[in-house]
Amino acid sequence: MATSFKLGESLSVVIPAYNEEGNLINLVKQTLQDAEKITSDFEILVINDGSSDNTAIVADSLAKTYKNVKVINHKKNQGLALAWRTGIQACKKDIILYIEGDGQQPFKDQYDLLKKIKHADIVLGTRSYRFDYTPFRKILSYGYLFLIWLFFNLRYKDVGWSQAYRRKIFDTVEIKSVTPFFDTEVIIKALRNGFRVVEARSFYRPRKTGSTSLGNIQTAYNMFKEMMKMRVGLLD
Repeated sequence: MATSFKLGESLSVVIPAYNEEGNLINLVKQTLQDAEKITSDFEILVINDGSSDNTAIVADSLAKTYKNVKVINHKKNQGLALAWRTGIQACKKDIILYIEGDGQQPFKDQYDLLKKIKHADIVLGTRSYRFDYTPFRKILSYGYLFLIWLFFNLRYKDVGWSQAYRRKIFDTVEIKSVTPFFDTEVIIKALRNGFRVVEARSFYRPRKTGSTSLGNIQTAYNMFKEMMKMRVGLLD
């Protein structure tokens, strides 16, 4: 996907990774190449969330090889929300781009998000067709979108994919969630504080190796509990 635009601002790319030794090398190398096309001032933060495979070794090797790559290793697996929070706290650039370590959200697919962030505070990536979702996972995903519309009047196509943020919003928005509800929490609090949230096209790419730890009934139940806490003000 060719691009001719320049970001014009500094960029932090946050990549949480859990047991992604088979995906991380190609993802980081491609991100380096694609990020250099739009900005000269960027960093890539890999948050190794207590992986039990060789993710830490792979990540540390990449950081030693490339000056733009930094690694933070959690000693124990803390979950996606806390890995993301670690990344946010470590970011030093103007814009934050969130993609995951499974390689399904390559940097080049996020150009539309980075174009729209010029005139917004948060840009939500909207996925193309989720071709490998089971019927059960589709029910969970679209049921979740219905619930956040019902409880919070959020009318977005996708809230759990790639996202771009202005770092300044986290001076106001404090993340308290410890489940994948965190990205919805950020959107709700950002809107309450007058920040502008828009959507942009992204894509859904196949996972080459490994498997997701999300999309199960336990994760959905834990997210629902946090949704209810948000609804009654316990995450404010």
